[in-house]
Amino acid sequence: MSADSAVTFSSVPSEARSWSIPSEDPYEEAAQQLFEQVPHPLEYVPRDHVPVFVPEFEHPEDLVPAEGEAPT
Repeated sequence: MSADSAVTFSSVPSEARSWSIPSEDPYEEAAQQLFEQVPHPLEYVPRDHVPVFVPEFEHPEDLVPAEGEAPT
């Protein structure tokens, strides 16, 4: 038993190829745009600086002395 068959292909041109893989990650692009739009807070200092407040340890007795340092 043999069967004859015909296959026909049609090409439809389109500017938008929804099935293709995007060249850039849309989430990465959106995150980058948000990052560029967010202003820095007024307290932000874009350089090395000494903090005004340095918290004290709550339990200094739990700290391990550095090498060569006598325990207190």
